[in-house]
Amino acid sequence: MLKRLMTFSILVLLFIMAAGIGTYLTVNLLIRSENVVVVPDLEGKEVVYALEILSDLKLNTKVKASEYDAKVPKHHVIAQDPEPGTEIKQGRDVRLVISRGAQAVVLPNLTGMSVAQARILLAENDLGIGHLSHTHDAVRPKEEILAQFPPAGTTRLRGSDIALLISVGPPPTTITMADLQGLTLNQAIDVLESRQLLAGQIRYLSDPSKPDNTVVAHHPKSGYPVNTGTSVDLSVNQQNPYAIGGQRDGVVLFRHRAPNGFLRQHVRVIVVRLLATIEMFNGFVRPGRDVWLLIPYDQPMTILRYVDDELVETQRYQ
Repeated sequence: MLKRLMTFSILVLLFIMAAGIGTYLTVNLLIRSENVVVVPDLEGKEVVYALEILSDLKLNTKVKASEYDAKVPKHHVIAQDPEPGTEIKQGRDVRLVISRGAQAVVLPNLTGMSVAQARILLAENDLGIGHLSHTHDAVRPKEEILAQFPPAGTTRLRGSDIALLISVGPPPTTITMADLQGLTLNQAIDVLESRQLLAGQIRYLSDPSKPDNTVVAHHPKSGYPVNTGTSVDLSVNQQNPYAIGGQRDGVVLFRHRAPNGFLRQHVRVIVVRLLATIEMFNGFVRPGRDVWLLIPYDQPMTILRYVDDELVETQRYQ
């Protein structure tokens, strides 16, 4: 009787152990099946699509490297790690090698574009702008690309620079300098603009015998031949020496005109003096708009003009 009782107890114990082990294995398999996913085949897929697929599977995307590949389009997956079909837990990394496209690229046609537009197009193809040459053109507007080297259709390696020939607008024409004496400063500037001339250095004098805020002299003088685009220095009678921000020898009227088009220009104007460097303007200028600055000129200085982070002009005043 005792032997039967012991046998029965052992059988019950074995049954309980087997049930416990079965339950553990079942729960473990269920938990494991919820955390494990199969890595999809991403080779040849666009990188944004691959990112979406891996995010849905709760896997992390890591870019292992980027390489040139003539067979795999730019921004597509060349290889992956782990390989497709591998079972991994959620939250793990999938490392991708991304294509940079073919190392050689056919150069686009940049003729007729602005320099800003060409810069964007070249950057999309991992190309850069090299040497810039400028010339007058009677038809093409200022800042338009006239030619490029190497020419369009030529095959070059990515990372290469393209040299550009850029129009500076029609060639200057010779006109007779108008008489600006007796005009107000605004009237004189309007006359200069109408004749495609620029306002240069402005000096303020004090002469009680002359009307206030009028031009009393200018250089070049009236009647002299000048080319369009020439800067004309003005001497203006100013009875109140503090009317233009304080007593000084004069001011420089600075002007920047953004070319017509579709893109805004990032313009910075910096004035370098003997003891200080001053940023006079820093902002974006819409196409066709003007920036006017009245810069005090009481000591030697240099005006630096930057367009889209590139130094395009240096004016020195002694």
